[in-house]
Amino acid sequence: MNNQIDILLSTYNGSKYLQELLTSIIDQIYPNWQLLIRDDGSTDDTIDVIQNFSKQYPNKIVYIEDHDHHLGPKQSFSKLMEYSTADYIMFCDQDDVWLNHKIELTLEKILLLEKKFPNQPLLVHTDLTVVDKDLQVISDSFWKYQKLNPYFKELNNLLVQNIATGCTMMMNKRLKELSLPIPKQAIMHDWWIALVASISSGIHHIDSPTLLYRQHGTNNIGAQKYSLPYLLNRFGKASESIERIIHQGERLSSKFSNQLNQDQLKMLESFINFLHNNRFNRLIDIFKYRFRKHGLLRNVGFILAMLFLNKRK
Repeated sequence: MNNQIDILLSTYNGSKYLQELLTSIIDQIYPNWQLLIRDDGSTDDTIDVIQNFSKQYPNKIVYIEDHDHHLGPKQSFSKLMEYSTADYIMFCDQDDVWLNHKIELTLEKILLLEKKFPNQPLLVHTDLTVVDKDLQVISDSFWKYQKLNPYFKELNNLLVQNIATGCTMMMNKRLKELSLPIPKQAIMHDWWIALVASISSGIHHIDSPTLLYRQHGTNNIGAQKYSLPYLLNRFGKASESIERIIHQGERLSSKFSNQLNQDQLKMLESFINFLHNNRFNRLIDIFKYRFRKHGLLRNVGFILAMLFLNKRK
């Protein structure tokens, strides 16, 4: 394998753990990669760490100076995707540690898929090992820890729950081109990219973890154990969450209306019109189109939230 990989890293006040991440990327078995880094306005020593590494590894680490600060991770990664020219792209988070076979294992999978599905947009993602701030293992499997099922990858599932974690992803150039620009209505870049890939059933996974997913007090988005208190807390924010996923679905429908088949168009129309329907019709559509998450409690919470939300005029 001699394919070029672009690894995209958006940083923000991440100097505490950044050196461990960068060292773990440099230690990758697969050699043909380039790391593109964009900082989103750090006020700590993050840029110093980046510049020190880029001087040591000038052919590997590229620091992209950008004067647009505080875009947030979604739009920062969108900018990085625009800079990328490689055939394959990976994302990484500033506080994780990559296992040394991460690139090699994921690339091997996507190359096999491209032989089977030529010219198709493809996404490969993996499991993660959840660790604490000192890299002590909390759970060997993020999927088990959060009760996620990587087989819930069809469009009707992904509209209500993302199962692909950005820092484990590899996508081909075709998927990158379709996904850009990441719209403001997207909840996160990884969820949007997974939705785009699902239109053509282009999502695939590897069961084994490829990185240590560090949990600490300043995680932007962290891993919380699937439990009743966790779900009750999420239920309290259900109204806002449902509004956001519907807006995301609306943008997906408008952008890809010419690429969706008739069944997908009908299903998406039903989804984005949820809050215009009465509660009885919402319930019918949930079961008709199998809008469901993984886990009984999640689905009960989703249905109850849909029934309690007021109808839009």
